[in-house]
Amino acid sequence: MRKASEKHQNIEKPEPNDTQQKILELLSKDPQLSAAKLAEQIGIASRNVESNIKKLKEQGILIRHGSPKSGYWEIAVFFLN
Repeated sequence: MRKASEKHQNIEKPEPNDTQQKILELLSKDPQLSAAKLAEQIGIASRNVESNIKKLKEQGILIRHGSPKSGYWEIAVFFLN
């Protein structure tokens, strides 16, 4: 019988969509970018960026450190295209 930890290791997380990939790429260059700045650079609504960031956080791909004003983003998992 397998241990619970072994079962979870085989679960694959979904790969980020195109917008999420762009967010991760921009944050890898500047981890202090705000959702508004990300939206401006990608060319989409900031609400769309916030929604995608929420999904990335839920999947454990993106981690926020510090306050909204002076904090930064950490990318916990990298995906190769």
